[in-house]
Amino acid sequence: MKNTLTEIYKIFSLIGVQLLGGGYVIVPLLKKYIVEERKWLKEEELINYYAMSQCIPGIIACNISICAGYRIRGVLGAITALLGIITPSFFCIILLANILSKLSEYPIIQNAFWGIRISVIILILITIKDIWNKSVNSKFTYSLFLIIMVSLIILPVSPVIIIIISALISTIYGHIRRGKNA
Repeated sequence: MKNTLTEIYKIFSLIGVQLLGGGYVIVPLLKKYIVEERKWLKEEELINYYAMSQCIPGIIACNISICAGYRIRGVLGAITALLGIITPSFFCIILLANILSKLSEYPIIQNAFWGIRISVIILILITIKDIWNKSVNSKFTYSLFLIIMVSLIILPVSPVIIIIISALISTIYGHIRRGKNA
């Protein structure tokens, strides 16, 4: 399918309109629109971009859009994807900022937000399942997952340190594994 800047902007704007809940919710939407429907990225690339987007400062949805846009059309694709993903939010914030505080007092609005939160939880669980299936697929990755989880729960260590250490361990493991297979 075509991947013109206009098409990239249109698709990322469409994703931005549907993006309730932040960075975790973007993965199923990106998977649908740019992996399955348009085949602009492979699912594994998307998962890698998502993981990288969580490791760098900034808004996850913006970070992953920049990575995906760059992969699709280079620097202009990255800029276009970013503009597409933020445009709907920008206009929503402008339109709703003044009235949201007044509307939030109504029970029907409180119930709507309750429903939205539930749907966001479901989307997060779907994302976790997809990432789990692509990432935790061997004894090594399962062991690494358990070590990281226990470390984050028990040790007073920054997640940044854990990410760096796990990246180093995985790199070393991959290098050793390739050496044995050669």
